Amino acid sequence: MRRHGTTKSGTERYFCPVCKKASIIHRPDTRLRHNKDRFVAWLTGVENKKAIAKRYGVTRQALSNEFRVFFKKNPDGSAPPGFKTKILIVDAKFIHGKELCALIAVTENDEIFWQFADSECYGTWYACLVRFSPPEVVVADGQKGVARFVRRYWPKTAFQRCHFHMVSLIIHYLSRNPKTEAGQQILELMYRLKQVKTNEDRDKWKLLHRIWEKQYEKIFSEKNEAGGYTHRKLRSVRFIVRKALPNLFTYLDYPGCPNTTNLVEGWVNTAIAEGLRRHRGLHLSQKKTLVSIILSNLKRKTKEKPTRKFSEKNTPNFP
Repeated sequence: MRRHGTTKSGTERYFCPVCKKASIIHRPDTRLRHNKDRFVAWLTGVENKKAIAKRYGVTRQALSNEFRVFFKKNPDGSAPPGFKTKILIVDAKFIHGKELCALIAVTENDEIFWQFADSECYGTWYACLVRFSPPEVVVADGQKGVARFVRRYWPKTAFQRCHFHMVSLIIHYLSRNPKTEAGQQILELMYRLKQVKTNEDRDKWKLLHRIWEKQYEKIFSEKNEAGGYTHRKLRSVRFIVRKALPNLFTYLDYPGCPNTTNLVEGWVNTAIAEGLRRHRGLHLSQKKTLVSIILSNLKRKTKEKPTRKFSEKNTPNFP
């Protein structure tokens, strides 16, 4: 075999003196790699199939046929058994209604691990988090499954309740413009969580909370003519804050620990939501492939990620 020029597309051509024929060398592995690169570029980029097919000189249908095989292979995102980390931020992202969600865990070094589940509950979080060694602190929202797992299997691990989710939960009950004075004051107090930077600020916040409870104690006990409580939502808010209070200021005892799950919400979940928006119409298994590839690419590009790092002076806060 000897070189015999190139084809119109620039591919090297070879000539066999024995057979008296010229041909090119086919590399199935190279073709598969190029097809996968096109598939990833389509899923994670902004170009549609028509634009990619035109750029590579193939039809859109041919491109779809090439992509079909990759929808059956999903990158594994689970953590290796016994993985050690100091800070673990966990959150879930539903990607197909209530039928499929991704349980996501991010470490202090921006390492991403994920696992798919049909729901967000204690059992699914157990299957996801049991692979980790007990960290020093876990940051999560108010989902009961995560907190229950930490209490039962990681008793020495501290738990930080996400401030942003706390504020969102209070707004869910009272709205952004509460009608009662008690509601307005507790919402304003929740907004002041982002100003708590020291132990003195924490003690002052707790004092204001105790004053709020004492000041409106009679309102919480008011009943209507039917015998029910008049301000049920305010009572619910009081219960929520009381229950969350022991885990609201854990970050003050662990330098570098964030007080929100914004790293997952603003980085990982945003990338997933954008990918699902661009590729509307995918069925469940295809969405699973899409999310796996997006998270896998984020995992490889953590050093280039343009987000803030954990530090004692710069911890994420809700806006």
